[in-house]
Amino acid sequence: MARDLHSSLPALLPRLVAFARTIVNNPESARDLVQEAVARSLAARRVPDDPSAYRAWMFRIVRNAAIDELRRNRLESTIEPMVPAVDLWRYDDAHVAKLTVEQGLAVLAPAHREIIALIDIAGFSYAEAAELLGLPDGTIMSRIARAREALLAAIDVSTIRVLKARHGH
Repeated sequence: MARDLHSSLPALLPRLVAFARTIVNNPESARDLVQEAVARSLAARRVPDDPSAYRAWMFRIVRNAAIDELRRNRLESTIEPMVPAVDLWRYDDAHVAKLTVEQGLAVLAPAHREIIALIDIAGFSYAEAAELLGLPDGTIMSRIARAREALLAAIDVSTIRVLKARHGH
């Protein structure tokens, strides 16, 4: 059964990379962390039997790999704000909103990015996030509330703004 669950790994990879990216704030490091997590999972002696537990287990492995990396202080010098160099005139409001959220996430503390990534991006329930992080449900609820407030504050001071089209352009 465990090997069957490993076959679902390719479909899970984009979410794992997105989660890692929110923690370390660096796309290349995120891919490296997910690769390390996959190697760890394939070498594991015990693998969860059901798909939901397997998914949470994989996110936990990525999280632990990210924490290990952050502790080694390798990422401190490579963390850069995710401010893309783009021509904003080419994008509609949805794209501007996405860029604004990414820019807001880039300035949040890693713990805030992590909880937002688990609940709002990866779609874990509060209970699932609590189990994954080893925390009580109430702690998760207060952390996500504080993280969302911090994100809204970061967005409020964002330099990305929707520009009003001039008449005739």
